[in-house]
Amino acid sequence: MSIPPVIPHRVPFELVTLRNGLTVILHRDGSAPLAAVVVMYHVGSKNEQPGRTGFAHLFEHIMFKGSAHVGDGEHFRLLQEVGATVNGSTSEDRTNYYEVVPSTHLELALFLEADRMRYLLPSLTPEKLENQKDVVKNERRQHYDNRPYGRTGETIAGALYPAAHPYHWPVIGSMDDISAATLEDVKTFFQSYYTPHNACLAIVGEFDTAMTMGWIEKYFGGFSDASPVTQPGPPAVALAEEKRLLLEDRVLLPRLTMAWPGARINTDDDAVLDLLTTILSVSRNSRLHRSLVYRDEIAQSVSAYHDAMELAGTLIIEATAKPGRRLGDIQEAIDRELSSIALDGVTEDEMEGALNFTEMHFVNGRVTALQKADGLAAYYTLTGDPDSFSTHFTRFRSVSADAVRQRAREIVQTPRILLSVVPAGSRSLAVPGSHAEGT
Repeated sequence: MSIPPVIPHRVPFELVTLRNGLTVILHRDGSAPLAAVVVMYHVGSKNEQPGRTGFAHLFEHIMFKGSAHVGDGEHFRLLQEVGATVNGSTSEDRTNYYEVVPSTHLELALFLEADRMRYLLPSLTPEKLENQKDVVKNERRQHYDNRPYGRTGETIAGALYPAAHPYHWPVIGSMDDISAATLEDVKTFFQSYYTPHNACLAIVGEFDTAMTMGWIEKYFGGFSDASPVTQPGPPAVALAEEKRLLLEDRVLLPRLTMAWPGARINTDDDAVLDLLTTILSVSRNSRLHRSLVYRDEIAQSVSAYHDAMELAGTLIIEATAKPGRRLGDIQEAIDRELSSIALDGVTEDEMEGALNFTEMHFVNGRVTALQKADGLAAYYTLTGDPDSFSTHFTRFRSVSADAVRQRAREIVQTPRILLSVVPAGSRSLAVPGSHAEGT
């Protein structure tokens, strides 16, 4: 009988599925007298439709505005009075809500999460909706429209993903769509996705398992069973040709963002691209820092990363120019480094350094109760297996230097997005051949 390999840094867990489809993940950790509660819904901006964007993020706000048995503002007040930390976040693929509470107040957190899952809509009024729409629109102005380089992400996504692709629009949605959202629209969206069958409840910390499961059955178990939600499939993403885009913005320095189609989360290609981008830019001694920042002194900063999501991924290389330097020079310098890896590969020292950095990042992301709860819930939601949270790093150890070189070869031969963001009136600093978005 073969013995399964020992996985270092494994987070053991119990997985229970209630009769109504709610997935429960439990991990006991007695290192501190607290408990982290994460409710993760398998809904994000990818579940929206053109003309009806921003709904998942809008609900991130609405969910804190009270439910049938909890008044407006009471969710925060009740938890903060017992010393809890509470918040939520939205991505393309999922929405999470969390509380970190003293263990003696775990039941309170479970009651509050169950009440807004089951009884949110009776308390949602037109006035609450309009108020939260205004909050979200102000957030969009602050973080997208009026922030230096703030439109970069949605411009890249809009160019890389076709109009009907679930990642084409930004998580926050468009200003027009947020303004047009009706009470009936958002109620229909909530009824479709905020159900036990489309949710995962993860609890990590100091708790009694039998007592906790009793509370879960008490507060969540009475929900009616719902049909499983059909998630969008992973449509193929490919660029037929290179796109050179231009944005004039209220910025002091030009910035170049280069983007390619990447890989889905938790795949072998995801690991290869992570190691490649780590080698390119993660330390001051990395290839792009040595050449662009220190040797040639044409960039203030440079970064490379791979954003792996449920349906697809995006490979990004981004550099901010030094005063007076043109983005075309930066593009050429980055292309030289990519071509060098494609032709000559990477060294053993570079591979070892990238693996060490990745393992350090992996371990540091599994320290607190909240990190563990959110990670278990996220990997279950996006991969179907919460143990992927523990086994994620093992894929990196099997990546060879030749695989990194081969992937770099593919990248230099693949069409990409080149987005130049330049100070208003300074189009001459953009990559040659760039055109303004929409022209």
